[in-house]
Amino acid sequence: MDVPTVRRLAVMIIVFLAGCGGPTHTSGTKGMAARELSVLSIPQLPKDAHVQIHTIKFDGAGDEYAIGKSRDFYLTPRDHTASFTLSANVPKAGGIPGFLLPKGDLTLPGPKNIPLGVLTAGKTYELVLPSDVDKMLQSGQVSLVREKGK
Repeated sequence: MDVPTVRRLAVMIIVFLAGCGGPTHTSGTKGMAARELSVLSIPQLPKDAHVQIHTIKFDGAGDEYAIGKSRDFYLTPRDHTASFTLSANVPKAGGIPGFLLPKGDLTLPGPKNIPLGVLTAGKTYELVLPSDVDKMLQSGQVSLVREKGK
């Protein structure tokens, strides 16, 4: 292969791999243009919290999505709710308590149908982390999501 062909092939592979990390289409968003949708970023909770977001489900219906380190979702522009399952990291203990405690991560039902607020088309939002809740309350914000970058 000549050099320009190799370069084009390398660029196509990079674009393909980078494109795989885009927002996940949720129920009702397939076939819609990105500018017609809202994007919601769900960051993972800090490791020192000993609890992580395992999955999220929107509006009490449809698919449940694993979060991993973080995940972005396309949502229709309107008011949404979210339900969570959590993964708790149980600290190791010795002796009898260690025998009674579960080994590894424990998956727990989390809060259900939490109002996220109204999401607007063409805007990107992020879930407010527990460490930012105090700032949120001081500013008078009543939604668990905020416009990203603000």
